[in-house]
Amino acid sequence: MVQSATTRTKKFKPFESSFLISCPVCKEKTFTVMQRLDRIPYFGEVLETFASCSNCKYKTSDVLPVEEKKAAALHKKAVSKESHLSLRLVKSKNATVEIPEIGLLIKPGSDSEAFITNIEGMLDRIIDTVGGFKAHHPDKKAEIEKTLKSLQQMKKGKKKFTLIIRDKSGQSAILDEGLKK
Repeated sequence: MVQSATTRTKKFKPFESSFLISCPVCKEKTFTVMQRLDRIPYFGEVLETFASCSNCKYKTSDVLPVEEKKAAALHKKAVSKESHLSLRLVKSKNATVEIPEIGLLIKPGSDSEAFITNIEGMLDRIIDTVGGFKAHHPDKKAEIEKTLKSLQQMKKGKKKFTLIIRDKSGQSAILDEGLKK
């Protein structure tokens, strides 16, 4: 018998598991995989997978929806006060992230990861990535520093910005009751 999403939701039971396998990078049996079934408000049931190697430090993560989403999603949040930084955020592998005030556009690539965080955590990830560009693009150091300064101000709640997430798969979300969709 096939259960409807409503029936499944009523019987939802979260679980967690972990196991050790060979690392796909270094081939040592030091790759820990942790999985968790969770329900995220306004989003549904998801399977979160986190994996890391204690030997070579390779890591990866993914968030897979258990309930199918069919419609494309556009989420837009004006982040105008510090409390907005704690809003929960789900980003799928397919999502595009944009902060137009600083000309930032992050398109999904082959190594794009899905994750669950908050807006502050998303800014941390962006800051880490942009900071890494300095070593590879010394000719753009001033531009990178300017972007990093703006991102740090946003993270401290001192600079207003708009966070836009576009996802053709409909699997991303910014969880806020006042959200513009």
